[in-house]
Amino acid sequence: MNIPENLRELRRIMDRENIAAYIISGTDPHNSEYLPAPWQQRKWISGFTGSFGTVVVTANDAGLWTDTRYFIQAELELAGSGIKLHKLRIPGAVDYPQWLAEVLEPNTKVGIDGFCMSVSDVRNLKNTLAPKNISIQEQTDLLGEMWLDRPAFPMGKLIRLDTKYAGETAASKIAKVREFIRRNQGNAMLFSCLDEIAWLYNIRCNDISYNPVAISYAIVEESKAHLFIKLDKVSREVAGQLEADGIELHDYHHLFLFLDEQDKDNRYLVDTNTCNYAVFNYLAKKFNVREIESPIPLMKSVKNEIELEGFRLACRKDGVALTKFYYWLENKLSTQTITEIEAAEQLTKFRAEDKEYISDSFGCISAYGKNAALPHYSATPEQQSDIHPKGLYLVDSGAQYMHGTTDITRTMPLGELTSLEKEDYTLVLKGMIDLSMLYFPKGSKGCNIDVVARLPLYMNLRNFGHGTGHGVGHFLNVHEGPQSIRPDLKNQEMLPGMVTSNEPGLYREGSHGIRHENLIVCQPKAINEFGEFYQFETITLCYFDTSALLVELLTKEEISWLNAYNERVYQEVSPYLEEQVKTWLRDKTKAIL
Repeated sequence: MNIPENLRELRRIMDRENIAAYIISGTDPHNSEYLPAPWQQRKWISGFTGSFGTVVVTANDAGLWTDTRYFIQAELELAGSGIKLHKLRIPGAVDYPQWLAEVLEPNTKVGIDGFCMSVSDVRNLKNTLAPKNISIQEQTDLLGEMWLDRPAFPMGKLIRLDTKYAGETAASKIAKVREFIRRNQGNAMLFSCLDEIAWLYNIRCNDISYNPVAISYAIVEESKAHLFIKLDKVSREVAGQLEADGIELHDYHHLFLFLDEQDKDNRYLVDTNTCNYAVFNYLAKKFNVREIESPIPLMKSVKNEIELEGFRLACRKDGVALTKFYYWLENKLSTQTITEIEAAEQLTKFRAEDKEYISDSFGCISAYGKNAALPHYSATPEQQSDIHPKGLYLVDSGAQYMHGTTDITRTMPLGELTSLEKEDYTLVLKGMIDLSMLYFPKGSKGCNIDVVARLPLYMNLRNFGHGTGHGVGHFLNVHEGPQSIRPDLKNQEMLPGMVTSNEPGLYREGSHGIRHENLIVCQPKAINEFGEFYQFETITLCYFDTSALLVELLTKEEISWLNAYNERVYQEVSPYLEEQVKTWLRDKTKAIL
């Protein structure tokens, strides 16, 4: 990959098209976080491998805009590329629309791929550039004529998710969406988010690494439902199952042809936060369009009992695999060093022993020592570390099982630790435990409870730059909304049935990083004269190593919670272990006084 040469070629095309700046959004036509191979254009043009960021190229400058999760990683990956890092979510940050408004001459043109930017992003861009009369030109992918070895469209086979896993039929879900459409005076609603479509129609696929979704669009009408997908991906059996649920199949590339044949008096509901600009424009020119948030993210975030049982089973299976992994790691390190990638591959092998394991749920973050100071570190064959029996080792990993999705982080002591490492380890664990024990009133949003996980750090003048918790899909995307636990307001209250991560951290550049993460389920607690209260059920099952703790920093309640948790891990995981591993886990889960 010769990034400076690619930039020169892109600038040549921009000059030919009379474009002063070109935006590479870093997403696909479906607003995906993780990208199908043909749409990994941000990585191709810049070398940046993170999951969030926008690249902007002008005649004289090139920049990547990303947030605190990726600052250190981006600096490393952009070195020598000619692309400058622009930091977001820090005081004084200037996002790329404002930057373009400052650096471009009036009356120039900015090029975009309208299929790979959301309506809301394009509107913000237009509004920001309007005072200088800078226009937006929809160029459908300037990289197309440069990227000669671009990967082909994914053609994985579509599967149906049986109701024994999903807990609800597609027909039932479609009926709920139709009721939403009726309440909002619509005739139809278009969906473009892949995990929304997968949930709605109970379909899964492997078009994107880690996310079991199919590249598709969906339209729900008053009496029909439609799926737009590459037809070669759908077997006769699955097509028959979809038809039985009232879902008609169309070719992925025939969306506009379908819309051309519809009644022009139809009123379409569209979520402009996720719908791409090109599709929305096509709709808006032909129909009466109402912009409204999709109801599906909230529907799918509140898991039914069958889904929750699937999550619990997935977490138990994960606990077995992780126990085997840490036992293997400790024994291996007593005789040899292991690379970060070798360790990650071994963990995947342990998970894959289960017959309902499908894949990992994201790229394993296997980070030893100072590498763990990068919250989203990704080891590569060219750039990774050996793991030694000393210091701290962070593993953030997860799996997709047919019945649930997991996401877990453990930071393990591998030998001698400094007093600062122990202190940081303990303070982060305090925050995670405190959030786990919390009772909170109905109506609380993530920002109302986030401080509980950060308070032990705040009181020692420490903090971390990422959110404390994100929603997790059911055999779907490991990151989902609409709920989150973070300091800034997201206007969604926590509801019973929501599965969310609990993952405070602390990162010291050049030294070490610590994160402890469990999955938690919001559950009812009590109703009294003061109102209705909720609590969290912790469903992740993997021990916390207590040898790294400064026990004097823990309260009596925190120690009690930790002892009970580790004992529960032993009781639920040990029946599935060989005797020597079971004995080893018994020692790891001994109570602290």
